[in-house]
Amino acid sequence: MRTEEEIFDRIKNSPELEPRKEFVHQTKLNLMKEAKKYNKRQKKIKFSYYFSGVIASILLVTWITLFGGTEYIAESINQVKASFTSNDKQISTPDHNKNNTPISNGNAEVFIYHTHNTESFTPLLNIEDPRMAADNERNVTLVGQKLANSLKKRDIIALHDKTNIQQILKDKGLSYSYSYEVAKDIIIKALDENSKMKLLIDIHRDGQPKEYTTTKINGKKVAKIEFVVSERSSKFKGNLEIAEKIQLELESKYPGITSGVWIKGAKETEQDYNQDLFTNSLLVNIGGAENSLEEIYSSVDIFSEVIYDVWAEIE
Repeated sequence: MRTEEEIFDRIKNSPELEPRKEFVHQTKLNLMKEAKKYNKRQKKIKFSYYFSGVIASILLVTWITLFGGTEYIAESINQVKASFTSNDKQISTPDHNKNNTPISNGNAEVFIYHTHNTESFTPLLNIEDPRMAADNERNVTLVGQKLANSLKKRDIIALHDKTNIQQILKDKGLSYSYSYEVAKDIIIKALDENSKMKLLIDIHRDGQPKEYTTTKINGKKVAKIEFVVSERSSKFKGNLEIAEKIQLELESKYPGITSGVWIKGAKETEQDYNQDLFTNSLLVNIGGAENSLEEIYSSVDIFSEVIYDVWAEIE
C-alpha cells in the first residue's frame, strides 16, 4: 500500500488534465440557460414591484380625490402639530356637543349645522397651505356658534349642532362622500323635535383663494357669503327663493358682500345637500380657507342682521 507522501507526489508530478471540448461546450450551454432563468426571475421581481407601486399610487390618488382623503390627511397633520403646541398658544373653543343628535327644548326656529364640520382656516391653524386647513376642534363650528349667538341677540332662537360628522364617518368606516347621509339623520331629528322651525343653515367655508372670498365693507375686510342650491332637490324652487331673498337683501345693504347664488345643476352634482328635507334650506359658504375669524365674524354679524330683516317674510 502506498503511503500518503507517495500519493501526493504522484498527484503533484502528474500532467495537467484538459477537459474535453464537448464537456466545456455543454457546461457553457448549461451556464447560459441558468443565466437566462435568473434574468427572467429578476425581471418578474422588478415588474411585480413596479406594478404594486403603480396600483398603490392609483389607490392613494383615488382615495384622496374621490373619498375625502385630503380631509383626513389634513386633520392628522394638524392634530400632530397641535400636540406640539403649548396650551398658552392654543385658541380656546367652546365645548363640542358630545351627542350625535341635537338637544333642544322644542322652540328652535333656526337650525345651524355643519356637514363638513372639520373645515377650517389657515390663520386659525397658523399654517400656510389651504389644502391642509382642517381640524377636529378649531374649525367652521366656531362660525356656526357665532351665528347662533348673533341671532339670539335679535330674539331669534337658533339651535346649533356641533356633531362631529367626520368622526362618525371614520368610526363607521365610511368615506367623505357619505357626509350628507350622516347629516340627514341629525336634520330629521331636529325637525321632529322643533315644530317652529323656519330655517335650516348648513355652514361651510369656500375653497377659493382669499382674493375671491374677501371684500371690503366700509373700508374693512370681510369674508364673502355664497349660497349653494341643488337643482336635484325636490324642494329646489322654495330653497332657491329663500337663498335669493337673503342674497338680494345682503347686496342691497352691503354691496359686494356676496358671491351670489350658485345653482348646482343635475350635471354638476349628484347631491341634493339634504335640501329636500325642508323648504327653507340654505347651504352657505362664509369666507374661504384663508380668511381670518375676524373677517368671517364680521360677515356673520351682517348675515344675522339681514336674516332678522327678512324674518317676517320667511314662511
